[in-house]
Order: sequence, then C-alpha cells, then structure tokens
Amino acid sequence: MRRVRLFLLIVIAVLLSGLAAWQRGWRPEHVLIEVREAALPHLPVPLPEVPIINPQPQSDAVVMVDSNVIENPQSTAYTANLYNATGKDPIPWPNIAGRTSIEIYTVESGDSLWGIANQFALDLDTLRWSNPELEQNPDILSVGAELRILPVQGAYHITQPGDTVESIAEQYGVAPQDIVDYPPNALFPPYELDKVEGVIVPFGRKDVNLPPPAPSLDFPVAWPVAGTIQGNFSDNHPAIDIGAPYGSPVYAADDGIITFADQAQDGLGYGVIIDHNNGRQTWYSHLRAAAVETGTTVSRGTAIGEVGSTGHDVGPHVHFELHIDGQPVDPLIYLPGVPQ
Repeated sequence: MRRVRLFLLIVIAVLLSGLAAWQRGWRPEHVLIEVREAALPHLPVPLPEVPIINPQPQSDAVVMVDSNVIENPQSTAYTANLYNATGKDPIPWPNIAGRTSIEIYTVESGDSLWGIANQFALDLDTLRWSNPELEQNPDILSVGAELRILPVQGAYHITQPGDTVESIAEQYGVAPQDIVDYPPNALFPPYELDKVEGVIVPFGRKDVNLPPPAPSLDFPVAWPVAGTIQGNFSDNHPAIDIGAPYGSPVYAADDGIITFADQAQDGLGYGVIIDHNNGRQTWYSHLRAAAVETGTTVSRGTAIGEVGSTGHDVGPHVHFELHIDGQPVDPLIYLPGVPQ
C-alpha cells in the first residue's frame, strides 16, 4: 500500500512538472538539460566533434609531376623542357643544335681551333672566352685537353670571390637578366655565386669598351655603333640588328631632328627616330635608354641612347632601320662595308 502511494506521488509530481514546463513554453529536452546541469554540475560538457574534410583539388590546380626539377635544378630534366618546342611554339631560349648544357670536348690529334669551332657552330671568341688556357694562348692545343663547349655563343665566367650577377653582366656587356634567366645556369634568388663554379654569359664578350664608329662622311649614313651584324634585312625584318655590349652608346647616323624619343610601342626598350630632312629617316630600337628628347637637333655622331637587351634571341643589340620616302630599305646598301 505504501509503495502504491509513493508511486502515485511520483506520477503527480511528474505531471505537475510537465504542466509547469508547458506553461513556460519549454520543451521536454530543455527541461532534461536543465535538470542534468543542476544535478551534475561537476561533469564537463563535451564539445561536438568536427569532422576533418580533405577538399578535392580544383580542376585548374597546378600539379608538379617531375620531382627532379626541384631536387636537381641543374639536371637535364630542368633544362630539356625549356628547350624542346611544343606544337607550333618556337624554342624559347638560344641554343645551337639543341644543346641544353655545357659539353666537354677532348682534343684529338689533328684538331685545330677553327675546326672545333666549326664542328660546334661556335665562333673562336666563344671557345677562347670559355676556356682560360685558350684565351692565354689560342695557338696551342694539347691532345687530350678538355674544352668547354657552350650551348650558345658567349662566354663562360669562372666565379671569383665578390662576384655578383651585376658585376659579371657589366664585365661582359650584357644585361643581368640575360644571365639569371638562362636556364642552364640554374640561378635562383639570392644568386649565391660562391656556390657555383661559373656561369654562362649568353652573347657575352670581353672587349666591351667599343670606340665610337667612324663618321664615314663619304657615305649617306654612318654606323650607329661599332658592333657585329646579328640580323639581316628582310621582308619580315625591315632592319639590321647590330650586336654590341649592353649599355654602349648609340650614335646618330646623320644630321637631323629627333621626332621620337620614348619607350617603343612593342614594349622592347626605348626607340629614337631621326628625320634627316631629305626624305630619309633612321630608326633606332631596343635601346636601354634614350639620351635625347623630341625636337632636339643632332649631328652625325651625337650620342642618342644606349644599347639594350630585349630578351633571349640575339643578345644586346640595336635594331636599326633606314627609311627613304616612307619605305624601309636595307641599311647595308648605304653604310660603309663593315662597322668601324
């Protein structure tokens, strides 16, 4: 009987609690939470578990597929892809016969410096400036001697304490970017040259202090710089490219008025145009800087700018055009026989 009364009291208490909760707008789970917190204040409330989701890569994500490119930047894996043409794209970096690194040639009996240069389509200066023993005495070739064969005309500079990219570039008459951008050098910031034996200097040369060209008064125009021809006149290239050390002065080919002196529209350095007031104009492009302003009167031999470097095709040079009555003509017809 006592158990029955106790049971009835519990039922009544539960009903009264539920009625009170209903009147206050609480739901049963709220009541249970409050009862639990009041009855068990010493138990910590566990935090909900947050699932870790690995996001799927996007369709345009970059994936490195050849670890050798990172592990060994001087390996063939690093340079080959930069030289090999894909589809219709041209080979983007200068090379000869597809060579992508320095090769070593062992001198054989009967070899001559001319023969080795022709075999690898190099000039004598590149062989001399890449092998110190040849520079000291180019007439002596020892059988069994090992020669560096560069993948491009230029020079190989053996690094010395205190060398910087800028100092090497100035020494060989090229732009610093021509050295750091050349893939076989595998140079990365901060360009720690003390950790490499040497660097290839594409189109670098030792005789960087060129004298001014001769005025050549007996000819319609004079050479704008005493350099070497690196690109001939054609329908697709209405100019000649004259290779010369980076930063060398460029001179007016004849008297006239500057009608343009500013950055070229093609984005490749500065350009200067001189009107010679007789139906003739000379155009100078790919300059590092212009030394004159529009409207300035200049004489033959006046310095008008500096040789620039536009990328990786033929090295530092001046793109020189001669226009007669509005049409480009081959400047070689009106210039002295050789740059002087």
